[in-house]
Amino acid sequence: MHIRLPKRLLAAALAGALAVTPVSAAFVDTEAHWAADAIAKWSEEYQIIQGYEDGSFRPDNSITRGAFAGILDRFLKFQAQAPAETFSDTAGTYWESAVLKLNAAGIYLGNNGQALPSDTITRQQAVTMIARAFGIDTAAADLPYLDAEQFAEYAWGPVAEMTARGYITDSQDGSFRPLAPITRAEIVNILNNMIQVLVQETVNYSSDVSGTLMINAEGGASLADMTIAGDLILAPGVSGPVTLNNVTVLGEVRNFSGVEPTVLQVVPPDFIPPGETQTPETPAGPGIQPSEVYTPGITTGETFEYDKRQIPVYADAEPIQLYEGDFMWNDTGDRLIYTGDRFRTRFGIDVSAYQNRASENETIDWEAVAADGVEFAMVRIGLRGYSTGGINADAYYARNIDGAMAAGIETGVYFFAQAITVEEAIEEADFVIELLRDHQINGPVAYDWEMHNSTYRVYGTTPEMATACAVAFCKRIAEAGYTPMIYAGTYVSYIKYDQGAIAPYLSWYPEYKSDTSEKLYPTIRYQMDYWQFTSSCSIDGIGGRVDANIQFIPW
Repeated sequence: MHIRLPKRLLAAALAGALAVTPVSAAFVDTEAHWAADAIAKWSEEYQIIQGYEDGSFRPDNSITRGAFAGILDRFLKFQAQAPAETFSDTAGTYWESAVLKLNAAGIYLGNNGQALPSDTITRQQAVTMIARAFGIDTAAADLPYLDAEQFAEYAWGPVAEMTARGYITDSQDGSFRPLAPITRAEIVNILNNMIQVLVQETVNYSSDVSGTLMINAEGGASLADMTIAGDLILAPGVSGPVTLNNVTVLGEVRNFSGVEPTVLQVVPPDFIPPGETQTPETPAGPGIQPSEVYTPGITTGETFEYDKRQIPVYADAEPIQLYEGDFMWNDTGDRLIYTGDRFRTRFGIDVSAYQNRASENETIDWEAVAADGVEFAMVRIGLRGYSTGGINADAYYARNIDGAMAAGIETGVYFFAQAITVEEAIEEADFVIELLRDHQINGPVAYDWEMHNSTYRVYGTTPEMATACAVAFCKRIAEAGYTPMIYAGTYVSYIKYDQGAIAPYLSWYPEYKSDTSEKLYPTIRYQMDYWQFTSSCSIDGIGGRVDANIQFIPW
């Protein structure tokens, strides 16, 4: 339960250290460089990367492993340090302390007892270390580069995930160049894609942030009356108090410090204090029961095994009609083409604030998207936090809807749902309907209810209630004149949803494929209307990687 407290007047305004407007080139050799604004921000404003005495920055120069460790240490301000004898080649070197700090944090692992601090760091080494430093989970399995065979095994997951999140935007001709030295400009580019605002001083701050805000001030900071469209990160170097007063976080709260923030009023989707686990919320009172919302689907009496459970087969759920040999990759290897004859198909994408933040000026060029063959787009319109349950609009939903529609792309929306009661599902639907009031769409409205682990507030929701929430949302959307659709992966589809009850609604199924996939077709038992087949598609007009989809339309 959230209690809104009176807004506090801030004691001080931030100075230049918190400015987020790009500035002009600050070095004699960066004015015309592609990373000029980012270089000025991270060298002049934040002083994370420094120039040379002659006034140059040398953006295309490589960097050593030791110097790179120094950058990460200045950025995150690690506290613990590994023993001096950890590596045989660091004693007395300039970067000894930084290397040992990163080793203690599990970031800088070395090779056979050597840190090799004077060696040039490669692109795959640097990205892997950044992912470790920021706790970026390596869930993405698809490595969408033409030179994937050149990657070391340790780098595959980190590079895939960093790419999927839109943090890496400097690949060339579809290649990552994992063995090439990373340049100073490329490091700056990654940092700039990951972090919009860095709080380095103990101050009060109240300006909305359209990306991620990170606090690394040792004395902590106070945030008040603001929305952070990306993540909120507390660096390891924070030891003073952090106060969050009426702060809305649309992304994740990632706390690497030993400080538990004082939360006066905050809506973070997944804030979990250090050492604690999230307990799913329990609805107050009986509320609307599933039996009041839907009638259970009819089963055939047959079952199949999934996750060591017997799953019933529903009579009204259409069996899959997509098989081996029905798909092939296009020339670029990131778009599947349907070669069967049972459906006509359309190619589409889904986007959220992540794609905006990875794009130039945080704006998707929808005309370029349309020219690249995109026929439909699903725009994230909002989300419910998967811990606290606060509802928020996607920071860029309006410009994405309007931009896609203006470009002639069929446009639908999806809501990241976390309803645990029928009332909450109706609340989510009404929220979407209200946001659409001033915007025209001609595609479906999708209910995206996900549960990946026990930190999700929907963990423990019964199949009956999960199904009732989906049906209630869809009914409300249909009553408002829109076409409802349900997005669900294999686990939710089999374990949480009554497929007979949701059969009347369009279905959207995610199952990612790559050039290493043994089965190049969706493997779920039931036919879907939309298939999200990758999270790593390259689309003109959008920075970073994008989810790609195929719509199946019966002849």
